[in-house]
Amino acid sequence: MHAQIKSFARRLVREDSGTTIIEFAILAPAIIGMMLGVMQIGLSMQSYNAMRSVAADAARMATIEYQKKNEIQNWQIRNRTKDIATGAPYLFQNSVVVTVDSVTPSRVSGAYEKTLTIKYTPPTVIALIDFVQPEITYSRPIFLIDE
Repeated sequence: MHAQIKSFARRLVREDSGTTIIEFAILAPAIIGMMLGVMQIGLSMQSYNAMRSVAADAARMATIEYQKKNEIQNWQIRNRTKDIATGAPYLFQNSVVVTVDSVTPSRVSGAYEKTLTIKYTPPTVIALIDFVQPEITYSRPIFLIDE
């Protein structure tokens, strides 16, 4: 009986038919976690670049309206920026927060300076592990020249 156990143990040590599935079971969570992390970083980077484009579109709109002699108010810039952000092609969710503040005195003489700030929390792809996506903030000045 003892010889049979030794023989069985030798065969078991040389057996390698199940090692692939065991290695996969050990490595798969780490590989999937890294892949989701890369996707989350990419989503955050895309959101930041989209915020820059939204701010540029809003600044362009404010400048054009002001040059057409339309007295544009901070709340109008804020609402238009939020409309741009939540519409195509950006499609930000409703977690976008926009603020517009007047800067006094302006750094450019003969111009009105405003600061446009956009805050956005991108959606998370790794919610299974209780990851809280940090809020992304982008801020830029808008100069409205009084001619």
